[in-house]
Amino acid sequence: MINFNIGDVHPSVPHLFADIAELLVIVGYNDRGRLHKNDLLSVRQGGRISPDVVDEEALEDARAPDDASRRDRYERQVEDVWQQLSYRASTLGQAYPFELHGDEVRSRAELSNSARVYRLLLACSRLRSFAASAGLAQRWARFFTETCKVAARGLMPEHASSSIRVFDANSDDRRTFYGTDLRQALRVLGRQLGAHSIHEEECDKAGHAGDAGLDIVAAVEFGDGVPSSYAIVGQCGAQETGWPKKTLEAYPVRYRSYFNVLLDWPTAMFTPVLYRDADGKWVDTQPASGVLLLDRVRIISLLSMVNAFEAVTNTEWLPQFEETLGEFTAAA
Repeated sequence: MINFNIGDVHPSVPHLFADIAELLVIVGYNDRGRLHKNDLLSVRQGGRISPDVVDEEALEDARAPDDASRRDRYERQVEDVWQQLSYRASTLGQAYPFELHGDEVRSRAELSNSARVYRLLLACSRLRSFAASAGLAQRWARFFTETCKVAARGLMPEHASSSIRVFDANSDDRRTFYGTDLRQALRVLGRQLGAHSIHEEECDKAGHAGDAGLDIVAAVEFGDGVPSSYAIVGQCGAQETGWPKKTLEAYPVRYRSYFNVLLDWPTAMFTPVLYRDADGKWVDTQPASGVLLLDRVRIISLLSMVNAFEAVTNTEWLPQFEETLGEFTAAA
């Protein structure tokens, strides 16, 4: 068995604290397939507070007149998690791999294909907790990108589904379509996006490695020899809190040194984080500014729109993910 590292917690951030609760159910916290509110309260009381919120939490603790008051606050934080879990269950239906039973959350006895995909997205939203397995974070992040490639079918016309590709340096599409050398890959990308002109010298300056900040490229190419394609270009951020800094990495203005397009493409940000409050609204609208934000709920929704869950679950890597996930365990 491999140790699941709870690590830093965000007790005052319900959508992140709820992910810990769900993951603890999956990895069998205290050798049980369920989690009680009191278990999560123990995690809250004994856990290491994330540096992002440690000052805020210390200030709130200092304001509490006694231990009983602090415990009341911790219990409210756990209750906020349960409201978050309730929202997820009611919104996602069979795509939600857990069931709420009063003060307990449990795994479903049988998982739909959509629920299996949910578990992948959930794990990819907290990769640092699985860092005990060497190279796992990189593999699972690649699985997330491949899932986003399938989900992008929901953004494009059906006839363009075969034109959705992954630009990431380690992807199959990069080897077979764009080329592994970034300098050449940028030229192929420019032609795919219907560039009016390609700046050969600037492409050469990019060097041979990397992905220039792009992950997903979905394009309708007309093949008529004149500029402009219809395209959506996206970035995938398999990160818990760092992904908002990546939202504008695929923005057209960043690529004008490599090629000119007559029509700027819309950009998308794929994140495995379920970035919602318990009322279903964005936690913060700022990361959604200037980009199509696609969180865990929207990725599930896109896959549902095009009935593409089996396109993920029938891959060779999804069962690999599930087998490895089953090797993790957590104790109090």
